[in-house]
Amino acid sequence: MWKTDEEFESVAGRFLADLGIWDQVRPDLMTVITKVKHQNPGFNYERVPDSEMVDGEAQWDSERRVVRMRESVFVVMQRSEPRARMTVAHELSHYLLGHEGLLNRRAVRAASERAVARIQRQESEARRLAAVLLAPEHLVPDPVDVDTLIEKFGLSGEAAVIRKTEIEAIRRRRRGEKRPLPSSVVDFLMEAKRRGLDVRTELDE
Repeated sequence: MWKTDEEFESVAGRFLADLGIWDQVRPDLMTVITKVKHQNPGFNYERVPDSEMVDGEAQWDSERRVVRMRESVFVVMQRSEPRARMTVAHELSHYLLGHEGLLNRRAVRAASERAVARIQRQESEARRLAAVLLAPEHLVPDPVDVDTLIEKFGLSGEAAVIRKTEIEAIRRRRRGEKRPLPSSVVDFLMEAKRRGLDVRTELDE
């Protein structure tokens, strides 16, 4: 079953609070991994030579409970490089969500359609939770600004645009507001109303 935006925020919030970094902007991911390992002895991580991991940059192995990452990814993660941070957060998200299998951001399609659907859902969930971990709603200033998400929280441009939409939706629901119509739709409906058509949407004159 798909999780809501609020459920992802809850998962991320509990995780960050348990690690004592609920109020930290752009925490060091090596510190995060170390804290997770300390609190959960069954969890571990591995640095793998790039030549031994050709199908992806990092991977969650649920059977061994290990996040495996390319050496090159590990190095730039420690420099707070955005792509590496998202990659590692993505694999941590598989762990947090209890996903099973050998998973990475380029998961190979299985033969079974059911397996393919499961992997696709798990990858989508991990992608969404990773962005929440890196830019939790409670730390993002209002109004939400894409440049802030990029510069302060280290998201990519694409991830920042999606995250902005998610956070704005959460805050609208919290205030009991409806999603505003796109300006092009408003213009179309206003014109239809002027022509005497029965427009049931509430529009400002």
